[in-house]
Amino acid sequence: MDRDPTRVTAAAARAPGAAVTAGDLLALPYADAAFDVVLLMTVLSSVGPAERVRAALGELRRATAPGGVAIVFEPRVPTPNRTTRLIRTREVAAAYGPRTGGRSVTLLPPLARRLPSAEAYARWARLPLLRTHRVTRHARG
Repeated sequence: MDRDPTRVTAAAARAPGAAVTAGDLLALPYADAAFDVVLLMTVLSSVGPAERVRAALGELRRATAPGGVAIVFEPRVPTPNRTTRLIRTREVAAAYGPRTGGRSVTLLPPLARRLPSAEAYARWARLPLLRTHRVTRHARG
């Protein structure tokens, strides 16, 4: 799902047969408990102020079945993008449910772009201080 119809059209063309829809994260076009898993990839950091993030997480919680989970991929350090904000794990846990797993991932992008190979990326990515994002799993509260 994306709020931009142009991106929805592009995604649908790249994934024939996939259910790609336009929608608003604050008013999901899905029934209560429709999903066992929801996946958010750098979505919450773009939603805006804390109250909008809480509302979005509440809406995702509504659409997630009891026993379901949210997988959240977000920066773990501030980014140069001034239109986003840092989302803390405790913020997700408070509005959606407790963290049940996670780890830091993604090598610092400016460094990663300069590395000559996947092997070099793997070596540098072993250093936790150079990982800029995290993926966490949260149980529906």
